[in-house]
Amino acid sequence: MNKILVAAGIFASTLSLTANASEFVVSYDGFYDRLKVMSKGDYASADVGFYLINQNANPCTIESGSIITKTNEYPLSYTKTSKLLLPFDETLDKDKALIVVQPKAGEQCQLKLQMESSQDYGDSVSLKQMAKLQAEFDDLIGRLSGFFMRTLFSFMMPEVKGVTLVFDNTVAAPMGAGDEIKCNHNRCTIESLDVEGEDKRLTFSQPIKQVIPYIAK
Repeated sequence: MNKILVAAGIFASTLSLTANASEFVVSYDGFYDRLKVMSKGDYASADVGFYLINQNANPCTIESGSIITKTNEYPLSYTKTSKLLLPFDETLDKDKALIVVQPKAGEQCQLKLQMESSQDYGDSVSLKQMAKLQAEFDDLIGRLSGFFMRTLFSFMMPEVKGVTLVFDNTVAAPMGAGDEIKCNHNRCTIESLDVEGEDKRLTFSQPIKQVIPYIAK
């Protein structure tokens, strides 16, 4: 089995959802399980983002949203990139809460879960920062996989080989960059990171939008 598919399954396996032309509905329990993993780990920079995207893989336009239980309704917080900002709340889990989103008319939304950095790096990062982030990504994907995958199917576990920096526009490798970094369109991938290595800094021509794990195929 392709390790990329295994990685996708780690995120998608327990989230039940339905969607139609008028609203998107998903149960809170799958989010809670992943937020619980995050709460037990020591992650200074690694995070899991919950996004709604449309048929073209662009951010879904959210008109409004709520977190609903049998007895209460709470407003849903989200960003302009349609990232859902969900609380880590055991009561919502026990009350079998639902996330209900009203998208822009005509849009069909689906859920995308993304491991990403929680830090804003501006236009510059150090290799040591990225090495530590890679280590956190690797630990997080192992924890999200659960005991079953880590023990019986460890050979199928996706391997985090580095990090990928995502930009808004096409970007070139910065001056002074070595063979450890490769850029293509709006992404630069850094491999062969060593947390004990020199604290080399890379400065790009534009701000870094997002940093995500690079999963080896």
